[in-house]
Amino acid sequence: MSTARSTQPKKKRRLAAYAQNLKDAYTISRRTYPWIGWALIGTAAASILLSIAIALGTGMAVWYWVILGIMLAFLLDMILLSWTVRRASYSQIEGVPGAAKAVLDQVGRGWYLEEQPVAINPKTQDVIWRLVGRPGIVLVVEGPTGRTQRLVTDERKKINRILSTVPLHVINVGTDEGQVRLGELSAALRKLPTKPTRLTNSEISQVSKRLSSLGTKGLPIPKGIDPSKVRPDRRALRGR
Repeated sequence: MSTARSTQPKKKRRLAAYAQNLKDAYTISRRTYPWIGWALIGTAAASILLSIAIALGTGMAVWYWVILGIMLAFLLDMILLSWTVRRASYSQIEGVPGAAKAVLDQVGRGWYLEEQPVAINPKTQDVIWRLVGRPGIVLVVEGPTGRTQRLVTDERKKINRILSTVPLHVINVGTDEGQVRLGELSAALRKLPTKPTRLTNSEISQVSKRLSSLGTKGLPIPKGIDPSKVRPDRRALRGR
């Protein structure tokens, strides 16, 4: 009896946490996409009506297809909510110094990301993040392209001194012409060329260790740049 009683509060807490995550995801999405509520209702209604139409057209049990329609409606709504909450979260922090770290933390396997920025301009709060993956070394730059050229040039020189044969890519994140928008950063990383050079897992590890010798650890972060404060809720981003 004690075991059964102890599991009930846990289930209730999990359900409450799940419901709260859905509410948070909806709230975040609605700030950027006011139409999300109507879209969720419309998607659910269309799924159920479609299931009824199929049941009537095939002569099968209506109740069976309605249940399938409800399940499909829930699935489609979760996909839609997950899609909007991710883009809404990024749009709401776009332009905040250090915001690119929120996206880079989500890039997944195959990448090694420095936890701290490798270069910062304390006056303008321009930032450079560095990561290593299959395409090679990638510098993700936050700030106007013209203003950050000096930072990028200095970082290129440091890297070329010890890893001149490893491909080096630069992605400028921002809203100016020619820059990559925050919400498109993950896609830009996936599109980086891996030919003729494609790093293996062991090579990624070796390159990362070599880069750590550049002495960027402990680089002070100016006031106003705190990546931990601009990261969107990861559970909400996953639609949980």
